Amino acid sequence: MTKSENKKVLLKNKKYFIIKFICSLFIRAFLLIIPIYYSYSIDAITNGNYNKAYEMIIMFFVFTMLYRLSEVINQITYYKLYSNVYKTYLELGINKTCNNSVYSLSRFSLSEYSNIMSEDFEVLSDYYSTLVIRIVEILEAIYIIIYFFTINTFIGYITLFICIFVLFLLLFYNPKIARTNQNRKNRHDKRIGNFQELLLSVQEIKGFNIFNVVKERTMTTASEYVKWNNKLNIDKYNLKQVSLGLIDIFQFISLLIGIKLITSGNMTIGVLTIIYSYYTKLNTLFLSIITLFESNINVKVARQRIHKLFQYATVNYEKNEEVNDIKGSIEFQNVLYGNKQDPILNDVSFKVSPNTFNVITGLTGSGKTGIFDLLLRYNRQHVGNILVDNIKISDYDSKQIGKIISAVRKTPTFFNMSIRDNLSIFDSNFENIVYFCKLFNIHDYIMALDHGYDTILLTDATNINSDVKYVLAIIRVLLKRTKIMLFDETFDYLSKDLSLKVLDILKDLKQENTILVITKNKEIIESNYVDNIIVLDDNKLLTEGKHEDLLKENDYKKLFKKL
Repeated sequence: MTKSENKKVLLKNKKYFIIKFICSLFIRAFLLIIPIYYSYSIDAITNGNYNKAYEMIIMFFVFTMLYRLSEVINQITYYKLYSNVYKTYLELGINKTCNNSVYSLSRFSLSEYSNIMSEDFEVLSDYYSTLVIRIVEILEAIYIIIYFFTINTFIGYITLFICIFVLFLLLFYNPKIARTNQNRKNRHDKRIGNFQELLLSVQEIKGFNIFNVVKERTMTTASEYVKWNNKLNIDKYNLKQVSLGLIDIFQFISLLIGIKLITSGNMTIGVLTIIYSYYTKLNTLFLSIITLFESNINVKVARQRIHKLFQYATVNYEKNEEVNDIKGSIEFQNVLYGNKQDPILNDVSFKVSPNTFNVITGLTGSGKTGIFDLLLRYNRQHVGNILVDNIKISDYDSKQIGKIISAVRKTPTFFNMSIRDNLSIFDSNFENIVYFCKLFNIHDYIMALDHGYDTILLTDATNINSDVKYVLAIIRVLLKRTKIMLFDETFDYLSKDLSLKVLDILKDLKQENTILVITKNKEIIESNYVDNIIVLDDNKLLTEGKHEDLLKENDYKKLFKKL
């Protein structure tokens, strides 16, 4: 995350920061005033002026109640501020995820990404939400030191000395604790990753009878995490106790000096109570400063991990222009994609006309899916241009491209919610959903489920029939009604009858849509409704055209036999 991005997040919530700052000022002011009125009452009692003592105790009570009221307002403001800052960070994180390439996201383990989204943004939100009061508390500490100078110069100097010394101590040990925390975070990611593997791989664990191996690996990772977590907590605890212990020693010295001044008539008992109270506050203030240092350590680690997420994300700009009159033409111009030394697509060029049914075929590993990766902007090409309606695909913003292109992936995933809700994302009209489900003959199957359309889908939809899963993925594309529709080996996973049913529907759709299908199914390739076949071999374009024309080429005939 850049400084400017972070600044935008904070400025977006400046109203709540200002309110929080004002509340914090009142709270710390009241906490400074309350001991003074208490000391006045002590001095009044000592001098026998009981009426004044009553007045001072009443003022003590009034300011105490005002302090309590300010605390309530302050806490409400904190939660409001934290909530807004967190939601702003989270929204930015989601945007960066969606604007990242699949290649860049592949650098993350599931546990690492989950921890960034669930924990690291919380760390930043809490840090900045509490930073306001920490700053006010530092101002309060400065006031206390100045006040001690007005009481007695020597007390002022020793208080100033111990504050500077403790701050130096915190700064000196901060990098060491930061390194320990980084090691703890790394072990935490691995630990969560092992837990996820344990759940996701339970079938393999049982099938291969490798429980002891997996258990030992998981326990070893957990032990490593516990070791570094304990070291972090012990280091922080020891630093805290040493720092506060030093302040306690100088509090004792200051009180001894105060007693000596009382005996010589140069100080009242009430002032001595203020010294005791303010030193107690310094203890509390340094606890807050220690907490601030600890938070800063966590923030540094969180920023490093967040930077990895933000590093290669494209800028999420929006043109706010409607995409009208899209014809659906596609052109690849000398595209190089993937590893430059071993590319997925190597200098590939072809054209797709609007309102046509196109097949992309080739042997396994020939780069077919790379075409869809680029059209869906999962990643970016190294060389060449990709045009949609003669406009570079990179010049469309995310909303525009989402209205132009949609796809059925080879392994479709769903949201962990009902069938109805999964499809309603693309069309809120339930009648349209039912229409397509009946068209594909899956309505009766869905209605036979215990909860019908309200059946909750697993992410991989393994809790429903495989054919139905792929049909639901196809229906999503049809409900979205984009001009260009992509189908990644979809027909290779459908039963023959259902595959023919889908093809019949797509034949009709090509009158208004551009359709691209990745397949090695010879029946589809040979069919007369296929307008163009794009043939890839060894990650290059071998040839393109209609099947009957391509059969005249020996290279195509050889490859077709191997499909």
